[in-house]
Amino acid sequence: MFALALFALFLAAGLFVGGYVIARAGRTGRRRTVIVAAVLLAAGGVTVPAMPAAVTPSPEPMTSAPMPAAVADAGAGAGAAADERRDTRAGAATVAANATVVAVSAPDRLTYRTGSGARRTVRLAGVDAPGLDAATLEPFDGVPTGDQGRRCLADHGQRALVDLRTDLVGAGVTVRTTSTAVGTRTAVVTVDGQPLNRRLVERGRARATDGRYADAERAAQNARRGIWSCGVVEPTRPIRESNTSALRIVAVHPNPPDDAAAGIDDEFIIIENTGERAIDLSDWSLIVDDTHYYFFGDRRLQPGAELVVSVGTGRDDEGRVYWATGRPVLDDGSGTIRLIDGDTDRSVWLSY
Repeated sequence: MFALALFALFLAAGLFVGGYVIARAGRTGRRRTVIVAAVLLAAGGVTVPAMPAAVTPSPEPMTSAPMPAAVADAGAGAGAAADERRDTRAGAATVAANATVVAVSAPDRLTYRTGSGARRTVRLAGVDAPGLDAATLEPFDGVPTGDQGRRCLADHGQRALVDLRTDLVGAGVTVRTTSTAVGTRTAVVTVDGQPLNRRLVERGRARATDGRYADAERAAQNARRGIWSCGVVEPTRPIRESNTSALRIVAVHPNPPDDAAAGIDDEFIIIENTGERAIDLSDWSLIVDDTHYYFFGDRRLQPGAELVVSVGTGRDDEGRVYWATGRPVLDDGSGTIRLIDGDTDRSVWLSY
């Protein structure tokens, strides 16, 4: 509108000046010259207002860069969905800063609602929690693969699920999607400023699947928190024995979280003297699955004391002896361990 007004103003001024000059001119040749000048002046009036329109910048094109969470959540309906699909195809991370958890279907899987009302289900990135069905559980390195180990894992999975439902459903979270491959959506979920993914690994609720939480997993393993307590088998009922002895097998660690070559140093059996007098172990032997034998030699176990029999290699001390087999002795899934007193035939045994 402004360009048209300016054009009319210049045109009127040009015609007025041209007409005035023609009226004052006396000779034909001079009139012709003046007419040409007036026409050029009028043409200049057309050119001047046209220039701004030609150089007026056009709006910047939209890009596929990730939108801020506040902007992404403000758009509802098809527009917001289109933006999310565009980010998905580009492989870019998306962030929902004002999401609300509406369901927890597994210890490492939850559903949230965005500010625009859209529901999304994600798997927690970098972690793997045990399932709830002991019969279908995948083996966890560091936990016996037999029935007892699977039942222990399933029990911890059920506890984690109950705790997460209690703590998270209805809570506000920030969800940063890290992978949006077809059929898979993984994310880092932040609760009260702390990553939920790391918290699960630190508490022994899940294992790490990549390097980002490896330090948290090592700390949980060393402290035997959560699922890592399943790696040590302890008797849940009175140990079968004959000719009553105060010696007990109190714990077994058959499947350390490492490969067979490096993990045998953390494969061990713990025995305890539950009596009131010291026990002479010189006639006692430790037998695993009737194929592996360990003899204690000249050693006494004081009342209330424990002795760790490690499968690996090291220097014996008061509380630990080394079998030095050079290879694993305890089966990852199941086995039977016996303590035999060669002098009196007393025996203590434990199956796992």
